[in-house]
Amino acid sequence: MAKICTYCGGEMHNTALDCDHCGKPFEMNKPKDKESIFIYYIDAIRHYADFNGRTKRKDYWMFMLVNFIIIFSALLMGLIILTLTIDSFLAYIVMILMFIVSIIYSGFILFPLLSISVRRLHDQDRSGLFILFNVIPWIGNLAVVILMALPGTPYDNRYGPYKE
Repeated sequence: MAKICTYCGGEMHNTALDCDHCGKPFEMNKPKDKESIFIYYIDAIRHYADFNGRTKRKDYWMFMLVNFIIIFSALLMGLIILTLTIDSFLAYIVMILMFIVSIIYSGFILFPLLSISVRRLHDQDRSGLFILFNVIPWIGNLAVVILMALPGTPYDNRYGPYKE
């Protein structure tokens, strides 16, 4: 029974270490998927000061998904607590706490969001300065979302090597 190369799809002998067709090592020719979507988020947090290199589309959008889940969950929890304490002094305390937590989280997530966005633009061989389109209301924000959704260059570029 022959092994199938996960890189090029060619058949390999069971004892072969490298593919006969593409020459890639068998064990290293396909990256392993991350086990949980939260690992994408943790990776982005871990590389908060790394504005060099490239980030794949999936890594960026999984980070944004987890970020959305965190913000939505916190908002929902705050609204539930607020509706339970609507006619009391406790409602004011809840509102102040929600404001403080949102400011702290925004400060915490600012640099990881900027760095992963710049690396995503680098994957398309674009300058990270394209992120400044966000200062243009509506149209600039839409332009950045479209840029983040575009595929990266399928070859090495000036920002780093291509990774599958």
